[in-house]
Amino acid sequence: MNDSLNTSDVSKLSVKELQQELLDAKQEIENLKNTSDNYKSLKRNIYSEFEEDIHIYKEMFYTSPILKAVLIGPNFIVKSANPAILQFLGKDEGLIGKPYLKEVPELEEQGLGNLLREVYKTGIPYSAIEMPVYLNINNQLVLSYYDFVYQAHRNIDGDICGVVIMVTDVSSRVKLNEELKISNHRFQELIFSSPGLIAVLTGKDFIIEIANDAIIDIWGKGPDVIGKPIFKVLPEILEQGMDKKFEEVFNSGKPLVAQEFPIMHERDGKLVEGYFDFIYQPQKDINGKIIGVAVIANEVSKTAKLNQKIRESELKFRQLANLIPDKISNADENLNTFYYNQSWLDYSGLTLDYLLENGWTELVHPDDVETITRIAEDALRTKSDVEMELRFKDKNGDYKWHLSRATAVRDENGDFQSWVSATTQIHKIKEEEKRKEEFLKMVSHELKTPVTSIRGYTQLLLSMIKENEAIKSSNIPLESSLRRIDNQINRLIRLISEMLDLSRIEDNQLVLQKSKFNINDLVEHTVQDIKISNPNSDVKIEHKFKTSIFADKERIEQVLVNFITNAIKYSPNSKNIDIKIFQEVEGKVSVSIRDFGIGITKAHIKKIFTRFYRVDGKNEETYSGFGIGLFLVNEIIERHEGTIKVNSKKGNGSEFIFTLNTI
Repeated sequence: MNDSLNTSDVSKLSVKELQQELLDAKQEIENLKNTSDNYKSLKRNIYSEFEEDIHIYKEMFYTSPILKAVLIGPNFIVKSANPAILQFLGKDEGLIGKPYLKEVPELEEQGLGNLLREVYKTGIPYSAIEMPVYLNINNQLVLSYYDFVYQAHRNIDGDICGVVIMVTDVSSRVKLNEELKISNHRFQELIFSSPGLIAVLTGKDFIIEIANDAIIDIWGKGPDVIGKPIFKVLPEILEQGMDKKFEEVFNSGKPLVAQEFPIMHERDGKLVEGYFDFIYQPQKDINGKIIGVAVIANEVSKTAKLNQKIRESELKFRQLANLIPDKISNADENLNTFYYNQSWLDYSGLTLDYLLENGWTELVHPDDVETITRIAEDALRTKSDVEMELRFKDKNGDYKWHLSRATAVRDENGDFQSWVSATTQIHKIKEEEKRKEEFLKMVSHELKTPVTSIRGYTQLLLSMIKENEAIKSSNIPLESSLRRIDNQINRLIRLISEMLDLSRIEDNQLVLQKSKFNINDLVEHTVQDIKISNPNSDVKIEHKFKTSIFADKERIEQVLVNFITNAIKYSPNSKNIDIKIFQEVEGKVSVSIRDFGIGITKAHIKKIFTRFYRVDGKNEETYSGFGIGLFLVNEIIERHEGTIKVNSKKGNGSEFIFTLNTI
């Protein structure tokens, strides 16, 4: 039947198929068109993501503080280098495209080129930490330290085409670590080489974290104590209540300080007592939290026992001092008194606290304040012994004379420590002196007139003898006898003059009549006058310096007469007297009178210029006198603003030197 289909039917069927195929083709074309659009969109998206990735990579590469570079090929041509590495190497963009090792040759010399070649060859990364590297900075090799990585760089096919380097400069970290090591070493040395006792205890159980050899030895233990609780290592201190002290420091955060504190430690099975100065110091972490206690101590057992003996000795001294009738006191180097014995309290009627707070100066007579102030200033400056007479007010308000002696106490090295003063009441002695002065004053006035008359008659008789040849030719020794009488009268007149001078000084009426004169001439004339009455004396004068002075001539002559006649009097077995005028200090002249007689002990030298003091001797006739001559001499020289120096030794004679200002 099919075979019977006509052409018309076939044509219709073909058109339909063609139409369908056309429709299918159009749909396919449409689908292809849509696919093409999607492809284009996908392509655009892929390109966009790729560009973003590249941007991110570039940002990471070029803005990183880490030094980065990409080296290509066996010659390590610089493909890329971020600004950080360019700046560090002192290069610019001109480095790009150049061989890295040729541009930085110092790296090749230090073996880093071989490392690069090894990574390029094997693909195995190489890294280093804190590696020292010298770089040429401004034509000078500078040492720095680096952490770095050499990483193989591969192409899209996975083949090695270069090396990526990433470097971090860690010089500051290395330097800091080195400083920390040095600091830690010093800390360790400070602790473990210190003779002081040092330990650090951590936690509430006070675990021994650090303990130097010195403290371990005191504990009587070995180094295995580290890491153990201290009260298990030293149970004996637990029984002494030391746990309370550690807990107090740990809980309060306040240090605990003790001096000469007794602590028992077990050594060789026995408890041994020791004395320690120590501080328990709280230890804190970086946040300020208390994490333990540090022990810093010194053993002071010998010192503590010595101090104990000193305290016992001081107690005995105080008890003894309170039994002494003299007023005893102690003062520091600035003359601040810190001790008064009972005699001071009994005399003044004041309490010890009052005297310690206000001192004894308010007890001093107002007229003596200026003198004692001057003497105290001299003592503070020279740190030498002091002796002075002054009046103190007693509990009844009466002023009594006292002799006060202050001695400078020094240690075994001669360094000044303190003052010890002993003050003795001499009021009765002063009253006796006053009566003696009044008596001498009266006697001198009463004797002056008859003695002057006797001298006048003697000189009259001498002049009559000179004119009478009969008397001169007789065998009666009238002239020599009268001259001896005249000499004795002169001595008596001089003695009377001294007594009158003493009264003038007491009344502050000794007036100096100053004038200009030659000191050398005065010495010569004085010696000539003395030789007349002492013809057996051999007085030699040495003029090493000649000058004039402005002074009271009669008073200076009085000084010379006193020194020379004393030299003769105290030299019974030697008639030699040496006098020397010399200059030791510019603007001053000194006169030395030296004898070879009995000499003076050191104890007497300090007293010979006081009133009525006489050097003791076996023969009172030989050493006669009232003991006022040297007192007057000292007053005269002081009023001339001069000084007197004495050099003497018992049995070896004496030398008196007085010094005055020249014109």
